[in-house]
Amino acid sequence: MTLKPPFFDNAHGVSLQVVEKLLDALPVLDDRNRRIISQLALSGGARDDFQSIQAIGDQLGLKLPAVRNRLKVLVSAGVVEHSSTRYEGCRRPVSVFRLTYPDLSRLGAAQLALSPPCSGLPTLPEAQEIHSMSSDLMTAMLREEAPFFVDNLFCTVLFCALPVSRKLTFEPTDVTIDWYGKDVPVTLRPLAERAVCKAEDLRFYIGLITYLAELVQSQGVPQTVIEGGVWTVKVSDILNVMGMSTAGGNTKTALASFERLASTRVEFSSLPEAVMERYGFEKAEQTFIALANYGVYQKRVKVNRSTYITFTLPPTIHGSLIKYGRDFFSLSPNALRYNEPYFLRVHLWAKRRLGQNLNSKTIDHKRAWKEISPGISFQEHRKRLNELLLNFEAFVGSLLDEQIIEKIQYSVLIPNPPLRLPEQSARKSSVINATVNVFGYILRITDTHIHITRDIADPYVGIGRSGPVLLSRSADAQMS
Repeated sequence: MTLKPPFFDNAHGVSLQVVEKLLDALPVLDDRNRRIISQLALSGGARDDFQSIQAIGDQLGLKLPAVRNRLKVLVSAGVVEHSSTRYEGCRRPVSVFRLTYPDLSRLGAAQLALSPPCSGLPTLPEAQEIHSMSSDLMTAMLREEAPFFVDNLFCTVLFCALPVSRKLTFEPTDVTIDWYGKDVPVTLRPLAERAVCKAEDLRFYIGLITYLAELVQSQGVPQTVIEGGVWTVKVSDILNVMGMSTAGGNTKTALASFERLASTRVEFSSLPEAVMERYGFEKAEQTFIALANYGVYQKRVKVNRSTYITFTLPPTIHGSLIKYGRDFFSLSPNALRYNEPYFLRVHLWAKRRLGQNLNSKTIDHKRAWKEISPGISFQEHRKRLNELLLNFEAFVGSLLDEQIIEKIQYSVLIPNPPLRLPEQSARKSSVINATVNVFGYILRITDTHIHITRDIADPYVGIGRSGPVLLSRSADAQMS
């Protein structure tokens, strides 16, 4: 009889006695996770003696996605290992979950991985856990350990697919992006005769995600979200997290961005095999919509009037946001505050390029262009990069003049000021040589290459407890 993947086994031969000691060492485990570990220990001891995890679901009364989700939490805790193997009748590798002898030094970290983000956090109903494992693009990304999959979405897919033009586009837009060294065609399709979202809209979307993560961490999940998955958020709260002024036109700008995000469908028509295998896609066509069921309303309190938005998130962003809280996605508020679309693209590109492990990376300009802005020409990319360097230097200089930052902070952000090009060279879109710190990532730009180094003193990307430059709210007027 052919078993249905994914599978589990106990090839390491972990005994029930070891399991009992493990359960005593992890008191935060709930009853179902305890029973899952016991089921793994009772399975066959020979390698490739597989059993379907559906059997665990039948024992515990859980659907298959719910069991798989719980197994991934146990993988994060270090008590279960995950691997892939070939299996007869399956075209692609299938997942195998295997009980393992845990590293005792990791049990402290395992307690954190298995504990809810805060004591007051309500438990989602089981239906929500099942819903968070549907078949769309973001759901498949949960197969990667969070929060990596969110980095992968924001820093590999969306930032380079979204246009940087200030003109609104109402027609489907085709872009080819680089994903794991493969060219991936992406279509941005407007819905309901609305404009396609732009790169600057991604800034507000990340600001929204950041605010929700802090909300879950500090106050728990709102009851309306538990009951129906619908979030209701005051726009001024999002702007506060981003370090932006709630006065002026920022609220109107944010609302326009959210509307475009809600009315754009990101379509992947032909994903390469490497991407499909990494995320476990069943088919090469996938879609993603950032905000669903989007609405806006205003509420008057005494003499003041506040603007709120309501929406639902893609299932996996929703589920991982609740599970991982503040560790869901980390980006410097300075990068969100600085109002320059190309700046955010370069910042997210640097974040993507260094990832979680590298401290430095050197990339030639043409490779960087293909990864940062595949939708524009190489000459246009260099022109925008030059403008970014000059404008960022002028912006930091204005902060120094206004006494928002000190001279030493200026030197941290602009270690080597841009070298202005002669007018004739500028017309040929030659690159400007400079070294700038784009809030955590130091870019040393030469005629031929960009060298990226992590700023280890920055609390968002390095090891420092307090960043050398964290701009105050008084900088808002300069940034808006």
